Amino acid sequence: MAGTVETQGELRWYMGGVASYFFGSGIQTVLFPWLLTFYLHQPASRVGIAQMLAMLPMLVLGLFGGAKADRAELRAHLMRLQLANALVPATLAGLFFTDLLTYEALIACTFLGSAIGAFTMPARDSLLTKVAARSLAGRIQQAVTMATGMQFLSQVVGLVAGGAAVVLGAAPLMIFHAVALLLAAFTTYKLPPAPVTHSHQDKPPVSRMAQIREGFDVVWRSESIRPVVLLMFLSGILYIGVFMVLFPILIRDVYAGSSLELAFINICFFGGIGVSSMVQSRLRPIRRQGRAIMCAMCMGSITMVFLHFHPPLWAVFMLVLGWGLSAGVSMSQSRAIVQMGATDSHRARVLSVFQLGSMGGGPIGALMIGFVITKLGPLNAVLVPSSCMVVLWLSIFFFTKLWRVEVSHGSASGQAGKTA
Repeated sequence: MAGTVETQGELRWYMGGVASYFFGSGIQTVLFPWLLTFYLHQPASRVGIAQMLAMLPMLVLGLFGGAKADRAELRAHLMRLQLANALVPATLAGLFFTDLLTYEALIACTFLGSAIGAFTMPARDSLLTKVAARSLAGRIQQAVTMATGMQFLSQVVGLVAGGAAVVLGAAPLMIFHAVALLLAAFTTYKLPPAPVTHSHQDKPPVSRMAQIREGFDVVWRSESIRPVVLLMFLSGILYIGVFMVLFPILIRDVYAGSSLELAFINICFFGGIGVSSMVQSRLRPIRRQGRAIMCAMCMGSITMVFLHFHPPLWAVFMLVLGWGLSAGVSMSQSRAIVQMGATDSHRARVLSVFQLGSMGGGPIGALMIGFVITKLGPLNAVLVPSSCMVVLWLSIFFFTKLWRVEVSHGSASGQAGKTA
């Protein structure tokens, strides 16, 4: 019984770290575009460039982050990363207080924080598998949906705080972000050590590039993981990058809003993801996960088509909420497929390839949509990614086996996906 209490405490500390980290992330999600559009008054093309550079480290460094995590003691590694990350918002607060914050300085600090995040994400995700093995008897899908729900609900709280930028100013929120990262480091410290997997200890050292290639090989050989990563990458171009640039411009130029409306857009989206993930964690595991992912992906295109017709702002909020609810399904189920399909010795690297797919397409989409908005205007620009997504969906349906993918539930150790 004592062991059960101890392992449940471990799960709570892990979830507390997720909550603290993503509370800070929620603040940044509102604050960064608000500073670009309302404080520095940048046009759509420069907002797109800034968002591209903010997401670029995930594209460039995410794979190295996964390779490092597979050969590191995860608790100490993650704690060091979170402590280093806390310096970024603290520096931004100093620049803002001294009136030295410029477009270039904002991008430089955000780029550095994102680079640290590229190493943080695979370490945190890989650590979840070890926590779940001890606390939830290896029920990975339940652990993933719980973590995803906690991630996005905490992010919503951060988004609410970020919406107060117009009242409080940016500097206090940057300090809150730094404190949240310090708290995340503390909760990580409270976890037991997570030593390197024995298979790594028994092997001779290999180059970092060779480790990354191994991760790609595992993804490429898996009929369940490969189409998930492909879909995540291309939808990152058409959804994530577009979302990060389109809505700040839409709120400022079409709806004449402020940080409050921008925060509420993000609350609807990320809150929808959180609620959807939490509901999934309390239901029976989804059997046909590939089918669930593909159906959920349709909502983003539907939202953008409706945006073209300039609906009232309340309808925009409802559309974005629906998009978030469906995104919670696609994100939780795709991550569960990847975590259950990877072996312990390769899990962090496979997860980093998945994160590359999830976030790596964002910089490309952000850069492209910034120039498309400048050329066509925000209401017409939305038709471009929505049309491309229809083509992508049909291609994935006809040329991959994702629609038929099912994953066996229960084991944490590399149960490969299967097709019905």
